[in-house]
Amino acid sequence: MFFLRRLTALALALPLAVPFLAGGFVAPAQAQDDGQDAVIVTVQGTPIRYSDVAMADEEMGAALARLEPEMRFQYLLGMLIDRRVVAEAARAAQVEDHPEVQRRRAYFGEKALRDFYWSQLMQDKVSDAAVAAWYETNIAKAPAEKEANARHILVQSRAEADKIAAEIAGGLSFDDAVTRYGGGAGTPEDSDLGWFRREEMVPAFGDAVFALQPGEISPPVQTDFGWHIIQLADTRALPKPSLEEAHEDIVRAIVRAEGQKLMEKMRADAKIDVVGVESAPSGGRPQIVPQAQ
Repeated sequence: MFFLRRLTALALALPLAVPFLAGGFVAPAQAQDDGQDAVIVTVQGTPIRYSDVAMADEEMGAALARLEPEMRFQYLLGMLIDRRVVAEAARAAQVEDHPEVQRRRAYFGEKALRDFYWSQLMQDKVSDAAVAAWYETNIAKAPAEKEANARHILVQSRAEADKIAAEIAGGLSFDDAVTRYGGGAGTPEDSDLGWFRREEMVPAFGDAVFALQPGEISPPVQTDFGWHIIQLADTRALPKPSLEEAHEDIVRAIVRAEGQKLMEKMRADAKIDVVGVESAPSGGRPQIVPQAQ
């Protein structure tokens, strides 16, 4: 897979003491003679290697993203041990030729082909030169991202918001409006939102804030929370990340953009016939589970 080498290197770098079956600990040996893919543990005489943990991380890593790396590694290794124990029992029970097993093997075999080949196609797209060029264009030479500091008054009706806006237009200061009508959830203290980026707010609110100049007050703005009157206090440019700091995000951005273009081309070049499209609901899309007749 695309990040297999990096994930394996991460696993090798972890100073692990892995909880094992009997409640004790096993310390994985350092890399073997090949220096790359040491055996961590054996189950019924079959090895589980660092590369197996790396592939498990690709399969389940998103669900475990909140775990610390060492805890995540231990969880994945435990899962692989349990999987191997059950799989060896299944082999002993001679279920390998069952039609459902064969169907799953075909499905996951096709997935393995796709994943491996796709990673090869993407590797050329994320060379060091490509990443550096993306950084230069989209970060180094691009305007710095901004964050804003703002206050707001939140009410539940357009009529009330219009009344407050009219009083401010007539000379009432925003400070006095906050004191009189409450900011945010209803107190002056809640009116101060601190510093935030546009994407940290709902779109209507973020767009309204970043359309203002410091000191300006917005007309009433509607969101799912109610009606807001917003005063922009100030903006500031965020520091730009270094190429090293941005590297992983850039790789993901390139893979996402280039992958979408490549997938669209491959689909266009392929002969795809949807069976039963004439009678399918939902604009011609076939249903996942056919309806009973």
